[in-house]
Amino acid sequence: MMLAHSLLAKRKSGTVVGSSGKGKLLDDTNKPQQLSRSISVNELNMSGSKNASAMNVSRSRHASISMKQGGPSFHCNGEDDQFDHNPATAHDDERTEQEYTDSQLHDIDVSKMGFDCEDNERIIQLLCDFEEVVAFLRKRAAIEEEYGRSMIKLSQSILGGKADDGKTGTYAEAWKHTLNLHENIGDIRLKFASSISAIADEVSTLHKNTERSRKQLKEAGYKHWKAVHESENCLEKSKKKYEGCSEDWEHALLIRETVSEGISSLMMPPSRQGGLAKSLSTMQLWKQATITKNPEKVQKQEEDARTRAAIANENYKQQLATTNTLRSNYFQIHLPRFIRMLLQTNETCDHGLQLQLIKHAHDMESMLLAEATLLSPVESDKLESGIVRTLEKIDNSSDFHQYMAAYFHNCKYFQKCDHQYSPYSMSPEAFSLANPKPVFGVDLSEVTVRDNIQVPLVVQKCIAAVEKDGLRIPGLYRVSAANHAVQKLRSQFNKDSELVDLGEWEDDISVVSSALKLYFRELPDSLFPKSMYHAFIDAARQSDECNRLISIHELVNQLNDAHYSTLQVLIGHLHNVQQLEAENRMGVQNLAIVWGPTLLDSPHDPMVAGGFDPSELRLQSKVVETILANYGRIFEL
Repeated sequence: MMLAHSLLAKRKSGTVVGSSGKGKLLDDTNKPQQLSRSISVNELNMSGSKNASAMNVSRSRHASISMKQGGPSFHCNGEDDQFDHNPATAHDDERTEQEYTDSQLHDIDVSKMGFDCEDNERIIQLLCDFEEVVAFLRKRAAIEEEYGRSMIKLSQSILGGKADDGKTGTYAEAWKHTLNLHENIGDIRLKFASSISAIADEVSTLHKNTERSRKQLKEAGYKHWKAVHESENCLEKSKKKYEGCSEDWEHALLIRETVSEGISSLMMPPSRQGGLAKSLSTMQLWKQATITKNPEKVQKQEEDARTRAAIANENYKQQLATTNTLRSNYFQIHLPRFIRMLLQTNETCDHGLQLQLIKHAHDMESMLLAEATLLSPVESDKLESGIVRTLEKIDNSSDFHQYMAAYFHNCKYFQKCDHQYSPYSMSPEAFSLANPKPVFGVDLSEVTVRDNIQVPLVVQKCIAAVEKDGLRIPGLYRVSAANHAVQKLRSQFNKDSELVDLGEWEDDISVVSSALKLYFRELPDSLFPKSMYHAFIDAARQSDECNRLISIHELVNQLNDAHYSTLQVLIGHLHNVQQLEAENRMGVQNLAIVWGPTLLDSPHDPMVAGGFDPSELRLQSKVVETILANYGRIFEL
């Protein structure tokens, strides 16, 4: 029992006695040393060769800034976060890193801020400023462009639309020069708007490159921080495992020593300081020693525990060295380098934004100066071209005398003779409305005499339109058109037949054919006069075809000139129609049936009983059929 207490005392002093009686020192140097998590930037100035070489390695790993399209752009390659850069800017990068000395980072606590440092937030603020400046410049460019274009358009429209009835002389010259000055001002504003747009594009490019660089730096820094964090977690686990294995070895060592002294000499250990957990562990050790009586088994357990403790100790030392190396590299190399890059990015962007704003200010000054010198030149040879001098040169008195001289030179003297009547000349459309020439319902002879023609124009135009577009239409003259369309065409002919254009009815030729039939139907005296109606009917009753032809021919020759000429034109047209019977299905008999009642109007009232014989309809058609079938003989063609 005393031996157990002595072993515990030796363990506290750092010496453990083995089975051979020799002690093995487990001093505190084999235990993990906790690195401080608050490393200030002043530690970067350590003079030791190890830290100096580490900083040299940091500088040798190219961390540079390449300007692309007006902004910084960092590009990470591989797992070591090597940053690509332009060789032409290598000298500038070394000079830039020297500029960011430790004195500039004096008050920064690197460990507290990690990678989410104030410079990162500063760049975010700068990005907001970029967006604000770009929005302002683009809106300003739009306003200037609209102003310039409006000024040019206004000046050109007044110059181009200037009438000859305005004032002439010095006023006209001054006013023209004033408008030219305004047009030049518009050109200046358009150039200024173009320069603003270019600056806005450059600031936008700087904003995009800065945002990309910030994200790349943040991702690269986070990767190193994450490696340190994961290594510390692994260190904590290996430490716990090492302590557990060491405690198991300690118990096995004490049990082996106790068993070798003899189980009978074991007594309940006295309570010592060390807390409840230590008292329970001692109690468990005493119980296990009283149970275990095989020295070889106890020796085997102690050797296994020693091996596990040695392996855990070696793993713990390796993980400790790895974690310390990662932490040292992170806080002494990577994090300061990223902070310097953020500072460099911040300064570059600040400088770039300032340069663009200064450039915009210079352009605005140049624009205002150009407008001022245009309106009021400072050169001695251009003083008279200023707008004020130009308007002051207007001589109203001279302009008035010049106007009066031109007036008396061109004026006409009054004559004392009476004014002559000058009738008003109406347009053809209005004249036809005021002086209509109706044809529907007007006697055929009256129309030909009034218009000094042989055949009414309504007949000529309708026949020409039908022969042009309707000879092959099935059911021609048998199919009627819509009444409203026919009445519309009838109204046009009644105004002035010369102004009627039948081209609009070429898609519906039945309107024209129906209007032609309506014209003959509304004649006060039909084409075959009522006075000769019975003679034509009697001639049609003859059974002998030759005698019937001779009788009808004699009657046709007795027609007056207007009726004869019109009948000849109409029958010639129907002859052309029946020649295309295969297509339009309108032969001689069909045409005679359609046109017979239209051309022969009975003198008897059909509403009076016994006045009209329905059997005469066949004879009416027979008259037209005979004339149509013998068109060449009757009209001696």
